[in-house]
Amino acid sequence: MSETPTNFSTPEFKRSKLSPLFQMAYNAIDGKHRWTLAGIIFKFLRRFEGGPGHTATVRELLARDYQVDVGAYSYGDCMIPGAFPPKVIVGRWVSVGPGVRVYNQNHPLDHLSMHPYFYEPNMGVVKENPMPRHTLVIGHDSWLGRNAIVTPGCKRIGVGAVIGAGAVVTKDVDDYAIVGGNPAKLIRYRFPEEVRKILLESRWWERSINEIRQFADEMIKPVDVERWNHPLLRHAVDQETAVSSS
Repeated sequence: MSETPTNFSTPEFKRSKLSPLFQMAYNAIDGKHRWTLAGIIFKFLRRFEGGPGHTATVRELLARDYQVDVGAYSYGDCMIPGAFPPKVIVGRWVSVGPGVRVYNQNHPLDHLSMHPYFYEPNMGVVKENPMPRHTLVIGHDSWLGRNAIVTPGCKRIGVGAVIGAGAVVTKDVDDYAIVGGNPAKLIRYRFPEEVRKILLESRWWERSINEIRQFADEMIKPVDVERWNHPLLRHAVDQETAVSSS
């Protein structure tokens, strides 16, 4: 998954004519530091800009002031100011349940003090952060269940992965894996390895909702691994067949 910043000016994102007014209000209240008030403004922006899956302005403010990049059609607590820390990249079509929280920085266990005063420059004691954050990438079309917690031990949640409700994720999660528990452990994979390969090669998540809408009937059916008749997977299946035959 690319760490290139999302382009919020594409047609899949919506922008209200009232957006400049909301941005003025956000700047006036210093929304970057006043998360509760910023959240109220974000709520109105989502309403006027087609919901959480489409709002361009909320995504721009999250990227600019919170360093949280949220892809198209994704929704949930990743859209709440301050809920996710800086340097989190949320893919496209991601479902984030209520209460999900992410942590990508540990307290310094081997220092004299573990208090943020001594590793957070914005608290005015130290000039540089000896405990920098790492980037966390949350893959496309993944689902993070209610109250799941992602700890600093995890740097990547795979494409199509499922994090069970209340799970505590302490390490990376594979593509299409289902994990749960504390600490989270692999329960099973959603599909066999050969199927996962086809799904990843299809890159269907890069398509817009308007492209996918015509296949709505197929999207609500289980993937048919015997016939491979899903139109969004056909090209990837043909490519894999050609490689296997050569």
